[in-house]
Amino acid sequence: MGIESIVLRNDLQELERLAAFIQGISGSLGMDEKSLFQINLVCDELVTNIILYGYPSAPYGMHTIRLDVGQTPDGWELCLSDQGIPFNPLLKSSPRTDQSIEERGIGGLGIHFVRQVMDELRYERLNGENVLLMRKNRIQEEGVS
Repeated sequence: MGIESIVLRNDLQELERLAAFIQGISGSLGMDEKSLFQINLVCDELVTNIILYGYPSAPYGMHTIRLDVGQTPDGWELCLSDQGIPFNPLLKSSPRTDQSIEERGIGGLGIHFVRQVMDELRYERLNGENVLLMRKNRIQEEGVS
């Protein structure tokens, strides 16, 4: 399995480069349009959170965030790593989607979206880095088994 990688600075302007990277590798990794859209949104959400909250006392652009993407027989694996403050997004409680925005408060919907879209999520704190491993299965076409 070939792995495509990008290293981003902790700067919101890097989100454009992230989107271009994912779009650029989508053909060679056999991503359908829906999976490409979902993977792009997931990566945008997670990288935005790392940029905004992972380095609270550091200036923008001083740290790096790495994304590795590879194709598997059933879909794709992604590995997102950064040296920001320790944060396991999988421990974040799910938002109460049955409540109004005013009752629920701000935050948490992005991680909730990631959980809904990705088929597997695993977090590790490894060698001083947050490492989030994600798996996305190919979307099965209706009527095809």
